[in-house]
Amino acid sequence: MVVACLAVLLPFTVTFSYNSRVDFQSAVNIRDEIIARNLQRGALRLSLLLFELQRMVFSQKQFRELAGAMDITQVAPYLMGIFGSKDGKEEIGGIASMMGFDGFDASVLGDLAAEYGRFEVRLDAESGKVNVNCLAKGDDDQVRVVETLEAMLLPTLFDPLFEEEKSDGQRYTRSEVVQALVDYIDEDNRSFDMVKLASGSTQERYRYTELVDPYEPRNARLDSVDEVQLVQGWDDDLMLAIGGDLTVYGGCKVNVNFASADQIALLLRNSVTAEDKWRTEGENYLLKTLPLARYAVEFRAYSLFKGLDEFKSFIEKPDQFISPLAMLGASGSAGAPQRNPNLPRIPEGMALRDAGDKDAEGPLRLGLKDLANTDPERVYRVEVITEVGQVKRRVNAVYDMQFARSQSKGTGAWVYYRED
Repeated sequence: MVVACLAVLLPFTVTFSYNSRVDFQSAVNIRDEIIARNLQRGALRLSLLLFELQRMVFSQKQFRELAGAMDITQVAPYLMGIFGSKDGKEEIGGIASMMGFDGFDASVLGDLAAEYGRFEVRLDAESGKVNVNCLAKGDDDQVRVVETLEAMLLPTLFDPLFEEEKSDGQRYTRSEVVQALVDYIDEDNRSFDMVKLASGSTQERYRYTELVDPYEPRNARLDSVDEVQLVQGWDDDLMLAIGGDLTVYGGCKVNVNFASADQIALLLRNSVTAEDKWRTEGENYLLKTLPLARYAVEFRAYSLFKGLDEFKSFIEKPDQFISPLAMLGASGSAGAPQRNPNLPRIPEGMALRDAGDKDAEGPLRLGLKDLANTDPERVYRVEVITEVGQVKRRVNAVYDMQFARSQSKGTGAWVYYRED
C-alpha cells in the first residue's frame, strides 16, 4: 500500500514542483522585463540632458572659440557609464587622474548607478553616415553618394555576399545592388547608368509588383533605413555589413568631423587641385588618399576640426599637426612618429580647392566648401542596450534637436523609435 501511494503521489509532486519553478522563473522574468524597460526609458531621458548640453554648451560659438570644437558623442559613453554600471565611476576616476585631478574622489558617483541591472548607451552622429536620400535627384550629390556606396562595397571581405544566391534565387553584383537602390529612390522611372552616373534611356524593371506581397517602388525619399531592405539585392546580410553606415537624416554635404574614412577619401578626390590629382587616381587612391583620410579620422578623435580652413590645412600639411599617436607615447616634435619604427608613418598631404570652377565639367566644378562642412550635429542615433538578469533588451531611436514641429517649444523630438 505504501509503494502504491508513493507511486501515485510521486508524479503529482514532480509536476507541482516543476510548475512552481516555472511560475517562479516567469515572475522573475516579468520583474526583470519591467526593470529593463524602466532602465531604457531612464537612459533615453538622460540622453535628452546630453542633447541639451550639446545645444547649450558645445554648439555655442563662445565655447567653440575657447575650448575648441567638441561633440557630445566624445564624452557620452563616460557620462552615461556613471548611471548604467557600478564600474562607471572607475572610468571617470581614471580620466580625472589622466587630466591631473588626483584629488577627485570618484566613489561619490557610485550611488548614481542602477542598483539592479545595467545599461549601455551608444551615441552616433547621423551626419557621419551616408544619406541615401541624396539619391533622389540626379545631381552632384547623387553621383557622390553612388561613388561612396561603391567604395564601401569594394573590399574583398564582401565577396561572399555577391557570390551566393539570394533568397529569390538570383546573384547580384556590386553595381547591380547600387543601381537598384538608386532606381528605387530617384524620382524618374528610367534605369540608372552606372557608367555615365546618370539616368539612362531604358525603363526600370524590377518586378516589385509581381511578388507574393507586392509593392510599388518608392521613387521618393525614404522614411527610415529599414526600407532599404525592400530594394532588390539588399538582404539582411548586406544590411548587416554596411547598414550601420547608412542614414536618411541630415543633409548631403560631408561633415568632416563625423564622416568615415571612405567618405573623406572621396571628398579629397573630388576637391583636390589639378596639380595633386595624380595622388587620388589608380593605386595612389589606396596608397596615398585613403591613408590620409584615415589619419584625419584618428586626429579628430582627440580634437574636432573647428572649420573647413583647419581641415584644409591639416590635409595639406598633416605633419604640422600634433599626431594622436605622438600624444600616446612618442616624444619630440610632431614629426617624431616618422622616426619611430614602431609607429605608422604620417601620410603625405595634398592641396584642396576651396571652391570649384562653375564653368568646368566633371569634379573640377566643385570645391571643398561645395561638398563639406563642419556644422554642429543636430540628429543623433541613440542605442540603449539593457541587461537585467536573463533579460536583454535593445532600443534604437533617433533624436532631432531642431525638429520643425517642436520649434515652438524650443526643443527637439524623437523621430524614430524601435525596440528589439
